[in-house]
Amino acid sequence: MHIRRKYKMKNSIEVCEFISAKCPGANRLRRPKEKPSSERIKKNNQRRKQRKAGRMVEEYFNEDDLVCTLTFRTEQRPEDMKDAKKMFKDFANYVRKEYRKRYYELFWMRNIEVGPKNGWHIHVIVNRIEGAEFLIKDYWRQYGGVYFEYLQDKRDQGKDLGEYIAKSPITCERISDASWSHSRNIQEVKGEDTVITGHAMTDKPRVPAGYYLDKDSVYDGFNEDGYPFRTYTVRRIQKKRIDHKLKPAQLRKLTKRKRKAKK
Repeated sequence: MHIRRKYKMKNSIEVCEFISAKCPGANRLRRPKEKPSSERIKKNNQRRKQRKAGRMVEEYFNEDDLVCTLTFRTEQRPEDMKDAKKMFKDFANYVRKEYRKRYYELFWMRNIEVGPKNGWHIHVIVNRIEGAEFLIKDYWRQYGGVYFEYLQDKRDQGKDLGEYIAKSPITCERISDASWSHSRNIQEVKGEDTVITGHAMTDKPRVPAGYYLDKDSVYDGFNEDGYPFRTYTVRRIQKKRIDHKLKPAQLRKLTKRKRKAKK
């Protein structure tokens, strides 16, 4: 039997099809158990993290949302990763308050990266509102500069957004240390499993009505245990806009606080 696992996002569906190791079939022998090496475990964990990050980007961000690179002047570089996290936390708190003043909720994903020569920078994905670029630059000028792109720019460059925002020294030789995180209002996208018995995997990816197959996402081969494995993504033809405005309950709380502040 095999399993079809679907991760459903707002405008796309990621599908993974793989043979169940518990019941690989009459013509497939289960490989003897062996203890995986620490290197293999690290690579697998990093791969899972990048895929998880990519699905979060698909679920919570629009194509015109911002990809920011926050740089540091030499004299303003963090002393260590703890110091860098504190700087970013203060930055996120400031931007969140400014967004809430405009009745929007802030969503962010970030990766703090350190180069081999102690060069620090932070990659951040944030939902864009009117004037967001000014707010971000206005705060970050105390530390250094900011470079802006849009998510669609990265896709046009052929970038894997999960790999980009969650890379580590395991996958990128240009960095010696990294720390990936995201805002609390971003949740992991859970997969839905369908167990299929009695026949082998389908010959071709299945594309539901209203979607098209992203050909660059198709991988068809074997996993590290020698079992057939396929993954692909289908994207919605008519994309839905992801709304980042504050929810009614959040608006009521905000209005209540403003009234108390005036008294």
